[in-house]
Amino acid sequence: MPDTQVSRLAPHEQIFSLILGFWQGRALAVATEMGLAELLADGPLDVDDLARRANADALALFRLLRALESIGIFSQVSPNVFSNSATSECLRKGVPGSQRSLVLSSFSRGNGQFEGWASLEHSVRTGTQSLEKVFGVDFWEFGRQHAEAGALFNDSLRAASEAMTPAITAAFDWSQFPLIADIGGGIGTQLVSILDASPTSKGILFDQPHVASKSLSHDRMQTVGGDFFAAVPTGADAYVLRWILHDWSDAKATEILGLLGRSLKPTARLILVEFVIPEGPGFDFSKWADLQMMILVGGRERSESEYRSLLRASGFDLEEIVATATPLRLLVARPSKQ
Repeated sequence: MPDTQVSRLAPHEQIFSLILGFWQGRALAVATEMGLAELLADGPLDVDDLARRANADALALFRLLRALESIGIFSQVSPNVFSNSATSECLRKGVPGSQRSLVLSSFSRGNGQFEGWASLEHSVRTGTQSLEKVFGVDFWEFGRQHAEAGALFNDSLRAASEAMTPAITAAFDWSQFPLIADIGGGIGTQLVSILDASPTSKGILFDQPHVASKSLSHDRMQTVGGDFFAAVPTGADAYVLRWILHDWSDAKATEILGLLGRSLKPTARLILVEFVIPEGPGFDFSKWADLQMMILVGGRERSESEYRSLLRASGFDLEEIVATATPLRLLVARPSKQ
């Protein structure tokens, strides 16, 4: 909760607001699991009719919808008749701006994150990911073993980053780089956006072969499969790593950066796209994302000073940090002079 909101609350009210947040998150998840927004896609329904379609108890469903309506999710257009609100429309699958996968991945049982947060104490006591303790495998293997949960998580990342991609493109002059390599760039959404904005640039999309094989198509983009712990393409003028280093511990991040440092030509630039945790006690989303990374993958978000140290230890100097219209920042670094 932002500082401005917290400052208006008495201490006991602040504690209760956090409890209420958990209640609201679970109610949102249950409504999404039940497909209520989909059932209301064609217009308002009486709660009795909606309950029959959802296989639910009508009175209990009314109580759920009434509570969610109070925070802007669903609307009661007449007594006992509910419709979608602009917010509940986002719980539908496949609509523009859909957040369905993000809600289910975050708040529903069996998809990993709910269980990982429930075992947060394990991560705090041991410094290791609690999801692995719960399921006996790391996050990546969990996604392979539970295909539906893995697909939900991937969809949730795409939903979360939908607005971030154009903002990252707009925040920087990419045309200064004739050849841009996106390392761990997924299917190429960010790189395609950059190339569309910089018609004089060419791109290399680099990710694991099974990911790269599903990449978007672009006439100035080459797709290369590989492992950034083993080797990366050489010869590019800029190397972009978006949401890569936060997946890894300092030791692993240094390993990735060290390989890049040995691969980059002296004039190239490394551009990390990450959250940067601000100094001081104030609220910032990155401080909570940091716990998420600890729980799921054993990674971490970092402050500016931590990035400077990490880059310096890997043969880079941080030149500048570029703000975007999102919480993400661009950390621009160059190979250190020998």
